[in-house]
Parts: sequence; structure tokens; C-alpha cells
Amino acid sequence: MATAFSYARFSSAPQAKGSSLERQKSMVANWLAQNPGYTISELTFQDLGKSGWKGDHIKEGGGFANLLAAVEAGAIASGDAVLVESVDRAGRLDTLGMLDILGPILRKGVEIVTLDDGIRYTRQSLDGGHIYILLGKIQSARQYSDNLSRRLTGSYDSRRRLAKEGKTPKRNTPVWLTSEGVVIPEIAAQVKLAFELYISGLGKAVIARRMRESGLAALAKCSGPGVEGWLRNEAAIGRWDGSEVYPPIVDISTFHLAQIEGEKRKTLPRAKTAAHFYVGLVKCKSCGHNYIMRTIQGVQVSMRCRRRQELKGCENKKVIPKEIIDTVYRHTSVKAARQAVAQQSVGVNEKAIIAAEARLLELSRGIESLGAAIRSTGAIVELVEQIGQANEERELLKRDLALLKATVVPSQGQVWQKQGDVWKLERDDPQRLAAMLRSVGYTITIYADRRITSSHSDAVYRYAGVDRKSNRYRLYVGEKLLLVLKAADEHLEAEPLEGDAMMGEAIWTEADYESLQAQR
Repeated sequence: MATAFSYARFSSAPQAKGSSLERQKSMVANWLAQNPGYTISELTFQDLGKSGWKGDHIKEGGGFANLLAAVEAGAIASGDAVLVESVDRAGRLDTLGMLDILGPILRKGVEIVTLDDGIRYTRQSLDGGHIYILLGKIQSARQYSDNLSRRLTGSYDSRRRLAKEGKTPKRNTPVWLTSEGVVIPEIAAQVKLAFELYISGLGKAVIARRMRESGLAALAKCSGPGVEGWLRNEAAIGRWDGSEVYPPIVDISTFHLAQIEGEKRKTLPRAKTAAHFYVGLVKCKSCGHNYIMRTIQGVQVSMRCRRRQELKGCENKKVIPKEIIDTVYRHTSVKAARQAVAQQSVGVNEKAIIAAEARLLELSRGIESLGAAIRSTGAIVELVEQIGQANEERELLKRDLALLKATVVPSQGQVWQKQGDVWKLERDDPQRLAAMLRSVGYTITIYADRRITSSHSDAVYRYAGVDRKSNRYRLYVGEKLLLVLKAADEHLEAEPLEGDAMMGEAIWTEADYESLQAQR
């Protein structure tokens, strides 16, 4: 009994939501019912969302390319049949291109069956009238694609001309715009927030969840890839094809920051946004893994090494009370938190820095592309000249950027404003603040001997258990003992540390601690 192998293809992603694939499967089933001499193979070939006109399906990894490889290897043998809905499903290449990909199948004695008309193409049948039918269908499919391409190109050129004239072209618009290009304020506000959260360091999945929780029907099905699309869409700054055609919903500095953040994340390990504030900020010195929060009846109690918790061999078995972590955080996070907040709000000089960094990113991408072209084609003079010019511009821009950064000195008023923003985030959105702190490299590190250090402080802390007389936790800062209030004893006084509250270490006061307990 001969074997039939099915091949299915459609060219655009939206067709995946329609009936194209199901229709092709149904036609295969009907053909098999009418041809009981064949059994269907479990080995199927598909190209879903791949263009037959561009030949994507015959490139390495493509379904049709795999089918050809199976024929060549003998997995699909003489007497077997390849079932396709129609000739154009096998591709919309020009005549010679189509014969190049169909010929190897037929030469091996494998039939090609087009299910829309039931024609069975074989090597022998092409010597008769089938060759004319096949050529006619190939030319018809190619002509259809060429005509469609011309119409789309003409439509694009027309819209591009309108955009350059300052008129809004007709096109599919993002979620915050009507089809006429008018901003929908309540949706635009959420998309703007999505940009800000992404720049803060939150992940796209977390941002998408917040969008869904906004209560707006248009965002009810928001996903991480959807957020990714917003972040890359120049319509957010009012542009389409290089022309200003829409009202912007974010400023250009915010848009640039999102692009820079996206590029930065490509080089970092993938990380989830944690629910607990400290997870991701507190690290184990022994194995480098996160410390995780232990919660009892909804109350955060202590932290320990995740790797140790999972019994995977970390030597660090120290469990640190949350109150100790709170204290070290309050003493060491001030500079980092202000630095993180400063990254979110930009002045004139900062905007120039962001624009320069965005241009550097663009130049680096261009140089990489030119380098790839040179490796592929050889040292063509024009390409070498272009890469030289781009390198020269990049070096000049790096020097300008260094000068710009050297002149950014925050005023005393700006420092206090940033501190106010930190306090507001601690109260309203600690998850976002934690992501911002991670973005500037802030960490608390726990050692196996109970020492505790921070990335943004020279102080060395050491947790020394509970002082039974005062019923408070003992925390040494260098040689100085600091007694830390236990969670159950809310009226005991905490001993302050000396330091500069404005620019150096935070001063730990009773008011600070009462504020912390109120947040709990």
C-alpha cells in the first residue's frame, strides 16, 4: 500500500486564525476516503505564515525544504504521493523556480496531487497534457502575487506621500488610535504607563497583566508580545514611515529609553519580576542565587537562599529575619534609589544624553550589518567606506556623550525631589521600585558567616541573633552594635546610626521604623 504525505502552507499570520489550515486538512481527509489504496503518513509538512512568493518555505528549516530533503533521503519513496491543496500552496515562485522545486519530487517517482481539482502529476503525465496545465497554474499563481504586490506597493507609496504632506494615511492603527488616527486618551494613558514601567525594569508579562487589570475593554486581552509591539511602534511618538502624522503619546526621550532598555535586556539573563520586594535584590554570597521570602499567615518573616531551600547543595544555611534585611536596606539603598529615580525623569541635558545613546545604538547596529555584508560579499570598497564613516561618527559621539554626562550635576532641590519620588514608590508601587533598583545594580549580599554587605555601601554588617534581655535582634555595623526592633515589639526604640542623611547613609529613626511597620 502506498503512502500519502500532506503539505500545507499559508502565507500570513492572520490566516492562522481563519479556516485555511482546517480546510486543507479536510481536503486531505476527503481524498483519502476516495483513494483507499493510500495510508496517510504521520510525517506531515507545514509552512504556517511563510511566503510562497518570497520562497521562505524552501529555505533551511522550511516545511517544503524538509519535504524535499525527505524525498532525497528516500523517506518519501517512488509510488508515494504528496498532497497539496493547489499548485500555489507549493509556492508562487516564477516558472523556472517552481519547476526546480517540483522536479526533484517527480523525478523520484513521487506523485504530486492537487486536491482542489484532483489532478495527479507524475513524471510520465508531464510528457502528456499535464505539463501545460501545470505551467498555466504556475504562471497564474505568480501573476496573482505580482499583481497583489504592485497594488500593495502602490497603496504604500500613496500613504507615504500623504504622511509627508502631514495628512493621516489610512492604515491599521495601534490600540491607542482610532482608524482615523485620533488618540483615545484613556488607552493612551495606559500605553504611556507601559513605557514607563518597562523603562523601570518591569517585565513585559507583568506590564501586560497590569494593562489587563486596568479595566479597559480594549486591553482585556493584552499580552507580553502585544506590549513589545507598543514599545517598538514609532506611532507612540507620532511617526509613521519617518513622517509626523499622529499626536505623540510619549516624548521622544521616553521612546529612546525604551529602545535602549530593550537592547540592554538582550545581553542579560532572562529574569522574572518577583512578587516580593526583596527577591532579586538579596543574593547569596556562596552560590549567587536569590534569597527568597518565607511567609507565615500572610506575614513576611525571613529570607533564605533559594538553592539551599531546594536542597541543591549551597553551604549557606543562614536564615535572616526580614527586620534585619529592612534595616540594611534602609541604611544602604538611599543613593541607589535616587539614582534609579533619576533615570526615569530627564532634563534638557539628560535628553541630549538619551538621544546620543540612541544614536550610538543605531550606529552599532548599522556597523554590525555592514560587517556581516563584508563577510558575505568580501571587502567591497563602498561597504568599507561606509563602515569607516560609521566608526568615525561613533567615536566622535562617544566623546560628546562623555562630556554631556560630566556636566550633569543635580541641584539640592532635585535631590530632595528624587527622594520624595522614592518614598512615593515605596508606598504605592514597591514592585516597580524593586525593578528600578535592580536596573542600577543594587544588591544586598548574605554571607555564610552572617555578614551582610551592599553594592552601594562600604559598611559591613553582621547579624548576631537575638539579644534576650531587650528581645531585639542584634546587628553589628563594623564594631558598633545596633539593636533592631523585632516585629512583635512595636513600641521599643531603635538605636540610630550616625551618618549624612542627605547624600550618604540613611539615618535610622523611630519615625522611619513606624513608617515601615505601617507599610507592613
